[in-house]
Formats: sequence, structure tokens, C-alpha cells
Amino acid sequence: MVGDVTCAICGHKAPWLGDHVVAAHGLTAAQYTRQHGPVHDPGLDTALDLDAPPRRQPDMNIRINFAGVQAPVQLDVPASACLALPRAYRVPEHGPLAADVREAAVALRQGRTMYVHGLPGTGKDALFHAYSALTRTPALMFQMEPGADIRSWFYSHEFNQNRTFWRHGSMLRALRNGYTTTTGRRVPYMILITDFDRATRDQTESMRLVMDSIEGRVMGPHGVTYPVLPGTQIVVTANTAGGGDARGRMTSANVIDGSILDRFERKFEFHWMDWKDEGPVVKEKFPILLAKAPKAFDQVGRATVAIREAVAKEDLYTEFSHRAVCAWVGHAQDIVEVTGTLPSDLLRRSFRVIADGMPDAETRAEIIKIVDPHIKGGTV
Repeated sequence: MVGDVTCAICGHKAPWLGDHVVAAHGLTAAQYTRQHGPVHDPGLDTALDLDAPPRRQPDMNIRINFAGVQAPVQLDVPASACLALPRAYRVPEHGPLAADVREAAVALRQGRTMYVHGLPGTGKDALFHAYSALTRTPALMFQMEPGADIRSWFYSHEFNQNRTFWRHGSMLRALRNGYTTTTGRRVPYMILITDFDRATRDQTESMRLVMDSIEGRVMGPHGVTYPVLPGTQIVVTANTAGGGDARGRMTSANVIDGSILDRFERKFEFHWMDWKDEGPVVKEKFPILLAKAPKAFDQVGRATVAIREAVAKEDLYTEFSHRAVCAWVGHAQDIVEVTGTLPSDLLRRSFRVIADGMPDAETRAEIIKIVDPHIKGGTV
């Protein structure tokens, strides 16, 4: 008999607290377990082994709340067949990105093909990693590289000491066969393709047949085609909407054929994370700085909001993604760790990793002017 477990932080009760502690408290199941105790009833131990497939057919129906969507957890799919949960991931609850993720979660639950675009660091790839990891959806990720021959995703001509032969690639096998669990089920894959707008015309054409609305098929050697396993989900991420670089910042982005874009059932634009969500993530990533200088994160938060507002108004010709925030805060933590001191000008000193990365002197001066009022002692 499987019973409920009570969350030690807020009192929420459920047989499995893993999704709750991620969404509500920004903790992974492993982090919560180390700090507060188990996230599930002992009766679930076999079914929820994170490192090995279950030894028996689970007899319970586990669901998680992902951005307001009740999604089933496929307990007979091991974590190793899924994308990895991003470090310190939390489902956004504030600002435009929360609405973006909420609608994308509905499409994910319904198995729709999706085209998700947005500025760097808006959590596009992270969404699919988190959904795959938390729902145990088997998934593979591929990255588009301009000019690369992606035919090997589907098949390749190889040889050994005895003969030449055709090898079916990982995408062909995934699209055709799905993932077979230890309980014998065939589960359709989620196929994530990143940087899709960097693909050449020939590369995007390889997906035309796969995403046919009548019956998806995948091309093998000698012109042989195989039906795509029903339920297979193709999701792609990009920095642009498919019309090429409109801002002069994503120069490797290409125009995508409209008939290819039309085959994606759902399209969403993602926005930067609200600091109410991003702040806790940054704090979890840099615990040493949090312990030594907790007020620094408030200053970083105010500066981040100001920079992004200037970017949105096109007053500042740059990007300021979550990666940029982590670079700034990370260098501040490095300084504390290496020197063993807490300099009074810590945030000003560490901000040079951002300022020095600006494309020209004018932009460098502008971003320093924007950040200056929000940093104790100023940046200048």
C-alpha cells in the first residue's frame, strides 16, 4: 500500500513529492532528500529508481503538475533514456515567460510538434529537458550546425575489414522504433533539435517528410522509407522566428522555408525570466556567494532588470541572458573563493566580464551607465 508523504517545507501531501519540490521550492528530488528526507513512500522505491529501470511493472498512476498541466510519469522509462534535468531548474511562475511555458506545456501534453524561438537564455531548451526528465519521456537531442552533413542522423555508409554496409542512424531508429521499456512497451520519442534557424535549406528539407501531416516517414538508404512511430514528437528551438536575423545580433540565422514552418503545429516565442523566478535559481547555483554576500543578489537583480529593459527598447545593442547573469555572479564567487576576502567593490570588479564582452566602446559605456545606479558604490 502506497501512502502520502508530507512536504517538510509547506505541508503539501502526495505519494511522490519530486515534481512539487521542483515547482514550489526550486529543489531537485535529490536536494530535498538530502535536506529534509524522502520524496516518496518507501513502497515506490523500486518504481522510482533514478539509475536503473524498474524491476516490476508499477501498479500506480503517478502524475506531476508541470506549469499547471497534469502530466503522467512513465515509470517504466529510466532516467538514462531521458534528457537531463537542468541544474536548479524551476517552472517559471511570474512574468511573460510563465505564460509562455504554460501554453507550451499544454502543447507538450498533447504531443504537438513545436517551434519555440526567443533570445538567448530564455529557457527554450531547458523546458524540453525538464519535461522529459520529470515525466520520464524518452528523448534525444540534436544540434543544427551550418553546413554539416546531418545525413548521419538517419544513415551512414560504413565499412570494416570484410565489407561495406549501411548503418541506420540514431534519429532514424528513434523515429521508426521508439523506445522499448523493460516492461515491453514501445514509447514514442521526443526529438529535440536545437538552433534550427541555423540550418541550411538542404538540412531543413530532411525534416519535410518526417513531419508530413498525413503520415510521417523517415528516409533510409537506397530510398527506402519507414513510417514514423505514431506519437513521436518533434520539437525545435531557435533564436529567430524563421524569417532570418531581424536584429543584427543573430547573423548565422537563416530564412526557413515557409512550408517547413507550416508543418509545426504550435509556435511560441519565449521571453526572459522574471527576476522573481530567476533570482532563486541564481542563488542556488552560487551558494558560496549567497552565504558571504546575500544582498549582492538584490543588486544584481535590479541591474539585470534595467539592462533588459534597455535591450527591449533597443537602447542597448547587446543581449543579457541568464548565462550572462551567471557569468557576472560566477566571477564574483570566484573572487571570493580565490582571494578568501569579500572586496567592497566585488560586483563592480566582477562586472568587467560583462563590460569587456560588449561589441564596442560605446555599448560598453552605455551598459556601465545603466548598471551604475544599482550597484553599491557604483561601477565607475
